Amino acid sequence: MKSPFDVGDPRYHLSVTAILSAVVAMVMFTEAMLAPALPAIQNEFAISGVLNSWILTIPLLVAAIISPVIGKCGDLYGKKRMILFSVIVYAAGVFASGWAPDIWVLILCRAMQGVGLGVLPLGYALIREQFPQEKVPIAIGTIAAMFGAGAFLGIFIGSWIIEHFGWRTTYHVAAPVVFLLLMATALVIIPSPRVQGAAIDRPGVATLTLFLLSIVLALTLGGQGGGMLPAVLVCAALAVAFAALFVRVERQSPDPMVDLAMIMKAPVVIAMTIGLIVTMATFMVIQTLPYLIESPISLGLSHFAVGLVMMPGALADMICGPLTGVFIRRRGERAAMLVGSVLFAAGAVCYLLLDPSMASLILAGVLFNAGMSVTLTGNTIIVVRSMRPEETGIGSSIYHTAQNMGGMIGPVIAGIFISLHVVSVPGWDIPVPTGEAFTSIFSMIVLLALFVILLARQIRDSEVTATVSGK
Repeated sequence: MKSPFDVGDPRYHLSVTAILSAVVAMVMFTEAMLAPALPAIQNEFAISGVLNSWILTIPLLVAAIISPVIGKCGDLYGKKRMILFSVIVYAAGVFASGWAPDIWVLILCRAMQGVGLGVLPLGYALIREQFPQEKVPIAIGTIAAMFGAGAFLGIFIGSWIIEHFGWRTTYHVAAPVVFLLLMATALVIIPSPRVQGAAIDRPGVATLTLFLLSIVLALTLGGQGGGMLPAVLVCAALAVAFAALFVRVERQSPDPMVDLAMIMKAPVVIAMTIGLIVTMATFMVIQTLPYLIESPISLGLSHFAVGLVMMPGALADMICGPLTGVFIRRRGERAAMLVGSVLFAAGAVCYLLLDPSMASLILAGVLFNAGMSVTLTGNTIIVVRSMRPEETGIGSSIYHTAQNMGGMIGPVIAGIFISLHVVSVPGWDIPVPTGEAFTSIFSMIVLLALFVILLARQIRDSEVTATVSGK
């Protein structure tokens, strides 16, 4: 299908930014709209908090595994083709989720939605490839803002739908929109050049998959109690072994899935580490807040109240993305990352120290999400600028794999604390988390946020500039 635009047409740049932003917003919409329903889903399927955490974890696990593959395929076979593939699988997962009869089918459908997260690095790579250099930071910042916009709409609309019609209806509403975005992508985006003579590194894909699965299994089994300790140790040992094997395979491969020298550049290492930690802490908050707000021994509010509390933070996220792109153009990456990390830590401290109320949670969420938006947008710009144009697809994908690893670990850790500190309450089919669970989770988030500040201090604009210029 031929695009009505030319790649140099400013209208094409605007249209592509709008479509990719809408796709990202839709992905975040379907992620955020489910958050207020987590306690209800756990109650409906009568499952543990650790297993319930897989509802958030499994899409990120799949994305962590498949994003480097999709990114590599985008560099080799065309970014438009792989964007369409990702959205098609995502659309099927969204459609089927609303009909899931049990937790296992829902987790399978959520895994299919994880393929859709591969759109994010492909979109950044397409922008780097087809847009003028001066438009790249703002376009990336605009797309990054859609994380907040999608979350804002998902939380607001999703919590209202869940309150009145149940969580399944959210997927029935989202499915037609996803199919419309698929058609727009096919019509507008211009195919990128294909690279001939390269192949997918199957041993690298296999060892990376086994490494990630071992990590998640170790965390999941760890939340089941002390009797699972031998299995946890075995999974942890396997994770270390598969990580070492992955590095060996990639070093020996003539065409590795991941060029280790590419990702070992100082700015990229720092950005990947910050991305993992910030996303892990963010998903810990997403997993925790519905319980804190809805629990009868805490605030005891409704599903819709979860949306009301989380919306201002999502709005802050939406606003700060484009502003970060402008700020970086004027002041540089280091200044932006320091501002973002301090805001992030301030929000974490508010979650921990302020007495729980709608007002205190809103304040903490605004600071926390603003800092999250600035740091993750800055990270993305650092990574994109640090790659050669032909490496942007796989490089962005590896960065998002680090983010997705943080996102898949965060809910499991929060789920472990939620499962360990519980009390039975009349009228609830499952035990509810106590204040000790929330204190433990937020204490850990504060420590993670302080570490992010230390990492942000290590960023040097000169190193990013030197990497871009190839020095």
